[in-house]
Amino acid sequence: MSEYIKELKIAIINHDLKKIEELSTVAFESGNIDELKEAAAMVAEAIKLLDKERSKIVENMNNIQKMKQYASQINYKDSL
Repeated sequence: MSEYIKELKIAIINHDLKKIEELSTVAFESGNIDELKEAAAMVAEAIKLLDKERSKIVENMNNIQKMKQYASQINYKDSL
């Protein structure tokens, strides 16, 4: 198994987004079809992980926006 695949697996298991980003800039090459398939599967898993993290961030941003609107309403009412 290549070092790239090992590192990508560990990054996915540890949810290490920085390492996944770092590995995304590396061009993986192999003449072994099994390694290529495994690398493709790991990249697909990394994409799933990144999508989940993106969804969490969007949800958190929406919650912050709602709290901000609520706080603005309270501040407006207090100023009356």
